[in-house]
Amino acid sequence: MVVLALCLASPGCVVWPEGAGPGASSMPLAEALQRRDRGEAVLIDVRSPQAYAEGHLPGALNITSSEIEGRAAEIRRLSRLPILYCG
Repeated sequence: MVVLALCLASPGCVVWPEGAGPGASSMPLAEALQRRDRGEAVLIDVRSPQAYAEGHLPGALNITSSEIEGRAAEIRRLSRLPILYCG
């Protein structure tokens, strides 16, 4: 499974595993933050550790896009909707 996470710079986030690539489901940033605040979702910043260190959404985990597939089981064990974003 190839997972591409794009779009927080625009008004949305890509939701995984519901979709991947260009056909992925997206949601507005405000909804992603509300889901995080209610404990329903975990935000995953897929940028490099350097970009993450320069600034990220509060509470977001840093799992780079190249690591997502290999860490899918770990992400599922979080038992929350993973919302992947970059930017």
